[in-house]
Amino acid sequence: MNPFVRSSLALAVGGALLLAQTPKPAPAKPAVAKPAAPAASGLDKILKMVTLKLPDASVVSSIQAAGPSLRVTPDDLIRFKEAGASDNVIVALSNAMSGAGPAAAAPAMKSTVAATAAAGSSWNTNLASIVCDAPAGDRKRVVAVDEFDYGTVQSQVAAIFGTQVDIGKGILAMFTKRLAEQGKFRIVERANIKKVMAEQDLGASNRVKQGTQSRLGRITGADAILMGTIVTFGRDDKRKTIGGFGVGPRVLGGLKIKTGEDKAVVVISFRLVDAETSEVIATGEARGESTRKQNGVDVGALVNRGGGAATVDMTAANFGETIIGEATTQSVDKLAGELNANEGKIAMRSLDIESRIAEVVGAQIYLASGATEGVRKCDRFEVHKIVKEVKDPVTKDVIDMVTEKVGELLVTEVRDRVAIGAYNGAVKPEVGYLAKKVQK
Repeated sequence: MNPFVRSSLALAVGGALLLAQTPKPAPAKPAVAKPAAPAASGLDKILKMVTLKLPDASVVSSIQAAGPSLRVTPDDLIRFKEAGASDNVIVALSNAMSGAGPAAAAPAMKSTVAATAAAGSSWNTNLASIVCDAPAGDRKRVVAVDEFDYGTVQSQVAAIFGTQVDIGKGILAMFTKRLAEQGKFRIVERANIKKVMAEQDLGASNRVKQGTQSRLGRITGADAILMGTIVTFGRDDKRKTIGGFGVGPRVLGGLKIKTGEDKAVVVISFRLVDAETSEVIATGEARGESTRKQNGVDVGALVNRGGGAATVDMTAANFGETIIGEATTQSVDKLAGELNANEGKIAMRSLDIESRIAEVVGAQIYLASGATEGVRKCDRFEVHKIVKEVKDPVTKDVIDMVTEKVGELLVTEVRDRVAIGAYNGAVKPEVGYLAKKVQK
């Protein structure tokens, strides 16, 4: 073979081998654009407004404008609350979550109470859905009864009992018992009010075992005050005596007069006064006269002279068996009748009731006040969270409280010392929260 040809062939074979061993370049891939960062959701923007502490009105307005598109969840409500959102904002978010429009959310700006609470909150109730029929006429007027003045008949009293006896307290005890038996009025203690207040003050100190002390509270105010004066006790001074005793004043000295014609007489002059205006509502006399003649029972024997001032239990049966006891009972009964007859003239005050939440059991809220404090079925209370207690720097007594309204409560059941109700609000009620009655 020609050397030239052989050389050319070798070069061709070598080039082919070189080309076969050289890797081919990979085909170019089309460029893919990177996804842009997701834009902040409407809810995140509103959360940003909260963290920047923009005005509530602006935040709520943005929530109402977005409406259900925000897709609020219970976790979002927690997130917003942790970020410092106000109750108004939480209410607006709750309305957006439940599908309520701006018309439903608008009233929430006037109150911190949510019309509809977060889904699944067992403590929240739609109060508007509760049909509550307030009991008619079950609230009683409150009457305070002063001790009866007996200064004008002290000499007659001493002659009858053989010593000086405070019949003012005795007749007060009889009258209070009679009113309590009739059950038409609520009676409040006034004669010994200092003792009641002293016991409360002692209970508030550290000198009484905790849990056994009297609770420091508000004393119930009266609608009216009954004031009485005993003007006759023994017999009517105007009555003529018989059997040669002459004409003029005399008493049944020890009830030992043996005329056979003597009867006992007790007369109480009274005034019924409006406790707020001090206006005299009614006046009159309640006269009691024994139906029996002198029976020879010695009232002086009923007197207890041991240990200080002489006393007699005028509510006891043995006193009632005497003719002076019979007259006193009749006078007290007539006085109770006069008070009952003037019931409609006594103006009933709107009770300013404040209480504390004592227990929360599911949707039932228990208040530490009941019928005894004047709470009635269907009463409404504002529920307040106690933000701060203001204390006296020296005594450390609580003199005021800074509170924040968080909801409302509707009373559905009342017992003597407790009231049970349904609650609606933006914040879960807790034991110790303050409840203030809403005045109608």
